[in-house]
Amino acid sequence: MDVDNEERRATTAAGRRGRGRRLFARATGLQLMAVYWVPMTVLIGLPMRWLFDRQEALDEAVLGAALNAVWIGPSIYLAQRVVGEARQDPEGYPLRQAVRTGTVPEDDAVRADLPGYLAGQRRATWAALLSVLVTALGLILLALLAADNEGFAVIFGVVAAVSAAVAAFTLTRIRRLASLLPGPPETPRSQG
Repeated sequence: MDVDNEERRATTAAGRRGRGRRLFARATGLQLMAVYWVPMTVLIGLPMRWLFDRQEALDEAVLGAALNAVWIGPSIYLAQRVVGEARQDPEGYPLRQAVRTGTVPEDDAVRADLPGYLAGQRRATWAALLSVLVTALGLILLALLAADNEGFAVIFGVVAAVSAAVAAFTLTRIRRLASLLPGPPETPRSQG
């Protein structure tokens, strides 16, 4: 009985690790930016700023660290394009390629996985957009109210606008591709 539980526990843990890796391998730059922006700002950017300039005020240090960490999204996007997505996640490559090109894949297995993938990407893109917009709004308010610095407010406003444009572009691609998929067969309605 203990052997079965240990096997099941090991299988479950391996499945979770695989799903987590697959989730991050299939995430877009905007989604990864939403996940990494705040932790990278707090855990890396802020300590680095205080390491080199201990006289800087907290609000200026937070704004500067967030500005330094905002390059995570574009750098992840470029790294995915340069390294090649097929090497990172070979099973998810046809799904991402279908979204990128806007064509329904020929492979039946990929076509069967596509509706679930599109629904997951739609939810993840909305969540990422909400996260980035809330973070940018907080930083804009911090820049205007606490630091009295309009420059940071403008920069984070641009970050919010670009993120909204990227999300709109991604959601449009997903919606167009979903409209090309054959729907479930309709059942005839009885008139009565």
